[in-house]
Amino acid sequence: MSLLITCGDVNGIGPELALKILTDKNIMSSYDIKLIIPDSVMDFYSNLLKIKRPANKDIINIPDFGIKIKPGKIDYKAGRIAGDAIRIGTEFCLRKNYKALVTLPISKKSFNLAGYDFPGHTEYLSTITGCEKTIMIMYSEKLVVTPVTIHVPLKSVTKVLGKKLLRTNIEILCKTLKENFKIDNPKIALLSVNPHNGDGGLHGIEEKTKIEPVIKELKNKGISVSGPFPADGFFGTGAYKNYHATAGMYHDQVLVPFKIISGGLGVNFTAGLSIVRTSPTHGTAFDIAGKGIASADSTAEAIKLASKLVL
Repeated sequence: MSLLITCGDVNGIGPELALKILTDKNIMSSYDIKLIIPDSVMDFYSNLLKIKRPANKDIINIPDFGIKIKPGKIDYKAGRIAGDAIRIGTEFCLRKNYKALVTLPISKKSFNLAGYDFPGHTEYLSTITGCEKTIMIMYSEKLVVTPVTIHVPLKSVTKVLGKKLLRTNIEILCKTLKENFKIDNPKIALLSVNPHNGDGGLHGIEEKTKIEPVIKELKNKGISVSGPFPADGFFGTGAYKNYHATAGMYHDQVLVPFKIISGGLGVNFTAGLSIVRTSPTHGTAFDIAGKGIASADSTAEAIKLASKLVL
């Protein structure tokens, strides 16, 4: 299985994770992995962390733009390297040179300072591949979720959340569960956007005006979808266990319970792309960058899921 890994922000924990993956005999014996990273960055972290440098055959060297590595620091050059690695990896996968892309965490601030005008990986990958309708799926064996609105300020959620967006996202989710995860009749739950499901309009009307009409439409199309459910009770009672996937209306509504329930073994999968792309579910972890204590567990799970999805 030939996979590509991008280095992520080189001032974050990405290079450390990559070193740990590429020196893991069990992983490297199971997958053909290439890491996209500047040689100079690999040398820096190999020396700093006292981890043996991977063989040249396992690395695709890209320009470092003269960067001076400063773990934990924002730097536009780090953003440029991260962006280039994503673009190069995606292009290789589009050409079918590699079967899947595993992306390590980027700093959105460094990324933006480098001239990449995107909120994050998902939006950038959508542009490179020309796939406009994509969704973020957070996968673990215990819970699968998707946020309908992704990198949107909380004050803007109800403005951005529309029936078309919700309908499209659930249709992509259903198709992905069937085609990629081989679930014949996936059961999907939708969460409310307001406290207590809007409480009959006392706390909001989006459940009545947006979510419930879409649920009715989707059911008429043969999609098994239920809700909307108040998020607190849904996760608190374990009701999520009755569904193959849960759609939340905003980022933290599903990402917070997901990261607690998945126990650090979650994977981010971008559905709707013309390539398979996964990533660990954590960020750059600037606070521990360069210290040698970052866990590569989520990255290892991202590699396993990428392999599973392209089989």
